[in-house]
Amino acid sequence: MLRIGTWRSAESLDVVVCAWRDSGPGHLETGIKLIYGMGRPVPELPGLRTGSRVARGAEEIAEALSQGLDVVITAPGCCPAAPVVAAGMWHYGWTRGDVGALAGATVAGLVLAAQRGPCSAEIWRDGRSSLDGDVTTTTVRDYLAARFSGGRYRTPEVTVPLESVHLSQEAPTRILISPFAATH
Repeated sequence: MLRIGTWRSAESLDVVVCAWRDSGPGHLETGIKLIYGMGRPVPELPGLRTGSRVARGAEEIAEALSQGLDVVITAPGCCPAAPVVAAGMWHYGWTRGDVGALAGATVAGLVLAAQRGPCSAEIWRDGRSSLDGDVTTTTVRDYLAARFSGGRYRTPEVTVPLESVHLSQEAPTRILISPFAATH
């Protein structure tokens, strides 16, 4: 499973942290990857490989992660869901043919990016996700409705129809986003 989180405060950077722990057979791997928005200062991170090229979308972020970079810098105006979609592409090997998984990660990424405080998401191989933080289905649904122009959200990888987004409140601070239909 892929776990992604953000932390935000007046003094901090908007950072997405991707940590993973595979439960499949074979070698267990854990690690952390950082994705920073360009224009923000990147602190000295001794021992971590930082990219010199600015990634402009999910596919470029995923490619940088696949090349072994630990820290990736994203372009201003990059889709707010791109880091989560990229993490799924890198970790699970998703391609443009995995529209359901890409759509689920897109919704999770949009919701994660909108949170004002610390929040984390777990993303499964099929695109299902859960969000933990100060979240309710009502506020998430309202936020998504405002972001989905004409009832759809388009990225270079996938188009997600708002009516196909299924949210359920699993606990006071936990929302489940179920798989749903999408198109290219």
